[in-house]
Amino acid sequence: MKKLNLFFLSFSQNVFSSLVLIIILSVALVSVQDILGQYRYITYSRYIIENDTLSNSDLFMIDMEMAMNASAQDPGMMYEVGKPIRKKILSFDGVEGIADSRNFSCGYISAETGKKTYPGAKIYTGQMQKAFAKQLTEGRWFEQADASSDKPCVVVCGSTFDNVSVGSDITITPDDYPGGSSGVKKTTVHVIGKVGYPWYAGSYGSISDDISTDFFLKQQECVIFADNEQTQELFEDDSDDLQLSYFVVYKDDCTDEQRNEVRNYIGTVGTYATHDTILENTNKKIQEELMNRIITPIFLLVIATIALISISTLNTYKKLKDHSVYYLCGCSRKKSFAYLFVEISIVTLIAVAVNIIYVTIIMNKLASGSLDYANCIVDYKNILFAVVYCLAAITVTTILPFIVYKKNTPLEVYRRNHND
Repeated sequence: MKKLNLFFLSFSQNVFSSLVLIIILSVALVSVQDILGQYRYITYSRYIIENDTLSNSDLFMIDMEMAMNASAQDPGMMYEVGKPIRKKILSFDGVEGIADSRNFSCGYISAETGKKTYPGAKIYTGQMQKAFAKQLTEGRWFEQADASSDKPCVVVCGSTFDNVSVGSDITITPDDYPGGSSGVKKTTVHVIGKVGYPWYAGSYGSISDDISTDFFLKQQECVIFADNEQTQELFEDDSDDLQLSYFVVYKDDCTDEQRNEVRNYIGTVGTYATHDTILENTNKKIQEELMNRIITPIFLLVIATIALISISTLNTYKKLKDHSVYYLCGCSRKKSFAYLFVEISIVTLIAVAVNIIYVTIIMNKLASGSLDYANCIVDYKNILFAVVYCLAAITVTTILPFIVYKKNTPLEVYRRNHND
C-alpha cells in the first residue's frame, strides 16, 4: 500500500492540471504526426521523380481552355483534342517518347475469397515504366518479365493485393459496378511486380503554374499493364481517359536547337515545366508550406513540455516532506525518486499511448482500404517520433528535480519540517 501511495502522490492534488497536460500533449503529438506524414509523402514523391529518365524531360500541360471549348461542343472531344498534339510531339527528332499512362476501370476477383473489388487499370508507356521504376517494391517491370509467359503481365498496387504474391495469376474482369463502365475483357493475368505501401501510383491529374513532385502520385488500387499489342487486345476502347498532361522525354543526344523546337510548339498548345523547375518548386514547398504549418503543433508541444517540467519540479518540491516520512519508514532516497519517476512518466506515457492508438487506427483503415489518406504516409516509423519524444521528456523531467533538489535529502527535509 505504501508503494501504491507513492506512485500517485505527486498528482494526487493536481488531477486537473494533469488532465490538461495529457490533452495538450496528445493534440500536439497528433498534429505533429499529420505534418510528419505529409513531409514524408512529399519527400517520397521527390525521391520517385528524381531519376535519369525524367531529368531529361519537360512536363507538358495542355491548354485547358482549348480542351474545354472542344468538350463544350462534344464531351468526348476533351481527350480527342489531345491526340494530334501527342502525335505531333512524338514526331520531333529530339523526342525519345512520352512518360504517360491511360486509365481504365476494371474488376478484380480474389482467388482466395472470391470477393470482387473495383481497382483501376493503368497502361504504362515504356518511358513511364522507366520514370517510375523506384516505385516497385517487389518483382520487376515488364521489360524484364519472362517472355515465355502466355498471359498478359501486370504490376499490382494497393492494399487489395496485399495477399497476392509475385508470380501468381489473378482474374481481371469488366467493371460491372452500378454506373461503372470498362472496355477491358475478362482475362487471367500474371503478376510480375508489386507496388507496396504507401501504394502511390503515377497520376497526372493536375495542371498548375507551380507544379511540384507531389502532383504526380495518387494513392490508389490499380493494375498496371504495359503498353503493347497484347495489352491492346484486352481493351476494346483505346481512347478512355487520355492524360492532358505528361512528361516529354528527350533523347540523350538531343541538341538545344531540337529541344527549343519542341518547347516552342508545346508553348503554343499549352505550357510546360522543366524537371529542374519541378524540383525547385518541391523544395520551396517543403521549406515554406510545411515549415509554416508545423509551427503551431511544435509550439503546442514546447508549451506542453515546459508545463510538464514545471509541474513535475513543483510537485517534487511540494512532496519532499511526505517523501521524507516514507524515507524514515524504510524507503531509500533512490526508491523515493524512482517512484517520482513513475509519477512523472504517467502523463507523457498516456499522451504517447493516445498517439500510438491514433497511428494504428489510421494504418488499419489504410490496410483495409476504407480510408484514402491522400498526400500522407503513415506507418510505424511515425510512432518512432512519439517514442523518442517520450523518452526525452521523461528523462528531462526526472533528472531536473534531482539537480534542483540534490541538497535536500529526505532526512534534512524531515528535520527542517519537524524541528518542534
